[in-house]
Amino acid sequence: MELGYLGPMGSYSYTAAKYYDPKSLLVGMKTFREIITTVEEGSIEEGILPIENSTEGAVTQVMDNLMETEESKIQGEIILQVRHNLLTVAEDASELKYVLSHPQALEQCREFFANQFPEVVLIPCESSSTACKIAKEKGIEYGAIGNILAGENNGLHTLYKDIQDNLNNQTRFVIIGRKNTVPTGKDKTSIAFSFHDDFPGSLHSILKEFAEENINLTRIESRPAKTELGRYIFYVDFNGHQEDLQCKRVLNNIEKITNKLKIFGSYPIGQIY
Repeated sequence: MELGYLGPMGSYSYTAAKYYDPKSLLVGMKTFREIITTVEEGSIEEGILPIENSTEGAVTQVMDNLMETEESKIQGEIILQVRHNLLTVAEDASELKYVLSHPQALEQCREFFANQFPEVVLIPCESSSTACKIAKEKGIEYGAIGNILAGENNGLHTLYKDIQDNLNNQTRFVIIGRKNTVPTGKDKTSIAFSFHDDFPGSLHSILKEFAEENINLTRIESRPAKTELGRYIFYVDFNGHQEDLQCKRVLNNIEKITNKLKIFGSYPIGQIY
């Protein structure tokens, strides 16, 4: 089976993919959209995407792109304990002027650089492993934020370990594919919805449906609908499978009182690695 991930070998997505399915043939890609498109078209069976981080919150680009899916659905999840490191070709940081990484990684280490290297310029790029490759090519003035594997693959030294601002830094990854899942008894379902019109108590009416069926919500967020100011799409994760009787009743009721309901999928609750 082919599993698409962001970045060259050694990225955090690569590490998560290896934990999720060590037997899969991993296919590195340059963008989240490319991963989703290839799964949608059936060119690969599955793709893995970071969707939220315990420090920086939602990966909004992934959330927005998933709203456009038609054939693919979330089939699984894993949580990766993310440990960032400062990697360079040099053996010390005396010449360091620029540090590259994925935007999420840069944000997760911003306090470290503000305190330790306030003059260093932080530069976003497509993945942490790509950052390592560029730092290798550019020389001693450049560094990268990445995991130790990515550093070793590119011949970089680890100058500082565990530079993430939050020592309990975790990223949740979801796995998308075209197959339907069956209930396991320990599942989670992800949905998104929007309203025809904003009115007092609109969101409460949705939350009430879950409360009445004693269904626990594990995540709730909102994103601009990108139509006009004040219009939002709400993202909700809850315990249970969409085929469970209680969940079916809730989803049927939500569909009646919303403008749009999208079910991203139901899947087994993931492990932490």
